[in-house]
Amino acid sequence: MLELKGVFSRGKGRTRPRYRQLLREIGATYSYFPPLPDPASMPRGDGHVVLVIPAFLVGDPFTSPLRKFLLACGYRCQGWQLGVNWGPTPALMDGLRRRFAELRAEQGGPITLIGVSLGGLMARYLAYDYPEDVRQVITLVSPYNLPTKSTIAPLVRLCAPFYSASIEIGRLAQPLPVPAAALFTRDDAIVAWESCCDGNERCAAIDVGGPHMWVCRNPKALVAVAERLASGPR
Repeated sequence: MLELKGVFSRGKGRTRPRYRQLLREIGATYSYFPPLPDPASMPRGDGHVVLVIPAFLVGDPFTSPLRKFLLACGYRCQGWQLGVNWGPTPALMDGLRRRFAELRAEQGGPITLIGVSLGGLMARYLAYDYPEDVRQVITLVSPYNLPTKSTIAPLVRLCAPFYSASIEIGRLAQPLPVPAAALFTRDDAIVAWESCCDGNERCAAIDVGGPHMWVCRNPKALVAVAERLASGPR
C-alpha cells in the first residue's frame, strides 16, 4: 500500500477548492465546448512521438481533443492504451513503462511526456527513471508542490491500498532532470491551483484558466502545449 501522507495536506498552506466549484465543473460536461484553435495557425511539428497520460478515473477518450489537435499540428501523439487510470497500481505502472519503452523504440530517441492531473505525477516519475529518454515533460493541472488539497482526496485514498508500495513520493519534490512546463488554472475545482506550478527555473508555469476536468478541451491549454512542443529541445 502506498503511503499518501505526503500527498494531501489537512493543515494550513493550501486552500482546498470549494465543492460548489466541483459541481460547476461537473455541470460543464455538457456546456464547455469552446472553439478549438486552428492547427494550421500553430508552428508545424517535427513529427516526434508524444505520449499523453490521462487523469485519475479516466482513459484515452478524455485526452482525445488534445491528441487530435497535436496530431494535426504534426506530432505523433499517442494515448497510453491502458484503459482507466486508477492511479499507480503495480499493473498500471508496469504497463506504462512498457508503453513508454515501445514508443521510445519507435522514435529512436527521446520522446515528450504529457500528463493530465494525476497523469502528470506519473509522467514526472517516468522522467526521474529515464531522463535520457525523455525530451521534456508537460503537465496539465497536475500537482507539483506536494502536499496539496483536493476535493477528490477521499476517492484517491479509497484506491490507495491497491497502489504500488515502491513509489517514492519524496522523489516528486526534487527538480526534474529534463525541461518541463506546468499548465495550471486558478479556476481549479479539483486540486489547490497553487500546488500545480513549480518555482524551478527549468519548469515554465503557464496559467490557462478554465475548468480542471476539461483542460484537454481548453483552447489556451492546447495552444500552450503546441507552442511548448515547438520551442522545446530537439
